[in-house]
Amino acid sequence: MATLALLGGGLTATAQADDGGEQFLPPKGAKVVSPKNMSSKIIGGTGTSFSSAPWMVQLLFEYDNDGYFYFTCGGTLVAPNKVMTAAHCVTDENGKALDMAGHGMVLAGTAKLAGGPADEGTAVGITRSYFAGTYNADAIDNDIALLTLSKPLSYTPAQPASYGDTARYAPGTVATTYGWGMTGSDWDLSPLSDTLLRLEQPLQSDADCSANLDTAVNIPGAYKPGHMICAGVGGTGNDATGKATCPGDSGSPMFVSGRVIGITSWGVASDFEACNMQGTYDVYTKVSTYYRSIQPRIDDTSFSRDHRADLFARTTGATGYTMNSTGEALAARKVLAGSYSAYNLIIQTDLNRDGYEDLIARQSSTGDVYWLHRSATSSTYAKTKMFSGWKTVRAIVAPGDVNNDGKGDVLAVTSTGDLLVYPSYGNGKFNTAVKAAAGYQVYNQVRGHGDFTYDGKNDLLLRRGGTNDLYLAKGTGKSTAPFEVPVKVRSNWSAYDLLVTPGDVNGDAKSDLVARTPAGALYLLKGTGVGTSEIFATQVKLGTGWNSYYTVS
Repeated sequence: MATLALLGGGLTATAQADDGGEQFLPPKGAKVVSPKNMSSKIIGGTGTSFSSAPWMVQLLFEYDNDGYFYFTCGGTLVAPNKVMTAAHCVTDENGKALDMAGHGMVLAGTAKLAGGPADEGTAVGITRSYFAGTYNADAIDNDIALLTLSKPLSYTPAQPASYGDTARYAPGTVATTYGWGMTGSDWDLSPLSDTLLRLEQPLQSDADCSANLDTAVNIPGAYKPGHMICAGVGGTGNDATGKATCPGDSGSPMFVSGRVIGITSWGVASDFEACNMQGTYDVYTKVSTYYRSIQPRIDDTSFSRDHRADLFARTTGATGYTMNSTGEALAARKVLAGSYSAYNLIIQTDLNRDGYEDLIARQSSTGDVYWLHRSATSSTYAKTKMFSGWKTVRAIVAPGDVNNDGKGDVLAVTSTGDLLVYPSYGNGKFNTAVKAAAGYQVYNQVRGHGDFTYDGKNDLLLRRGGTNDLYLAKGTGKSTAPFEVPVKVRSNWSAYDLLVTPGDVNGDAKSDLVARTPAGALYLLKGTGVGTSEIFATQVKLGTGWNSYYTVS
């Protein structure tokens, strides 16, 4: 009888990490089970080096609290401290989240399977799991998760396919999948691969996927267009001739034109065959569908390193403070180490996507702009000059990734009203500025961080001088013209003297606005994801006395 089969979870290779959890080397005398009798296939795949896939990682889990970590799935490094994988890789059979923070780890920096001969690579802990949608374990639906690592890794990340991307999903397009999964279809005899393998498969249409897979498992609607994609030429039932993903490949990426378009999810199996069943296709999570939900989690703007955006503020003195979001309120302020009196403008961002909140600060005396950034080993900020002589710049904005290359960018409004985009390399250095628009001198506030319209692209909020009307400039994701012409979304916002856009304050993956009145009342206006007059929900009061702060960002 054919049925749906997950392609990962608690598989045969085991390994044990050292107490420090840094370099992945089993302690002396540890029992390590090495996969044997390897063949050079996923089924029908070929070996690949780590240098060709530096974003590949392995998920390991300690099931019995005994120090033994089992390889469960693959995953993709999508930012220095973020790993994208399948939801079923980090949940139990009932769909309940596993304690990845307490018993999981990620192994990166190697093409060799954990537990094999000559272990290598870097292991790092996991601090939290995020599910982009409600994972349905029975239907294997919404099968995507994003893991936050305990510290950033130095390996090159990959970029997920953007929301609305259709070109990469055209039927017939050849996609490349990676993994360490079983090299045969026999449940009991087929080992995992001891080295990373890759497999090329053509994408199939949704109609063909539904007809093939619903029939194979005799479940109408088993294949869900929009949430899933399928690929392959059809299983052969013969390991010598087949090309298919197998158990152990789950969570690993599928690439088209340099972007991750899919996550290995499930396939058709029987009591005797784990994969490569005659005539059946392999199923992957459709990454572009979930991009707008995972992107705010990739680009965290959080001092507390949770998934909610926090605030930075300072009084007229030198002391800076952070106020952590609790969802619809702010926790008591905490002093942020360092002196901030030299700056007349401070903006929050995570320019290098390492999970540690950065600040962009303009020096009052010179107009020089600095990147203030810290690392996993430091509680104070290092100072890197980014731009010189920006005294006359009307506004500086760090909205996130404007040109859809996976790196946070910086915008500037010149004294004459030109909007310039400085594409970032993610390390405090920038490519040549691109003029995105003119006429921005009419706006007295230019703000933005993240996606206000819930389309996966970063937007800007603008308040016009004189009328105080609020405008939205929708992001396009294009490097040459990154914003649409601004449209009015609210009239006469003179009740507020300061608008702040820290990001997703309440943790629902939609960007929010924080606004202050002249009397010092602070409000949260939760984003609705609608780019019209209904762009914000009813305001929620966060507190009073905020007119005593010189800078809020």
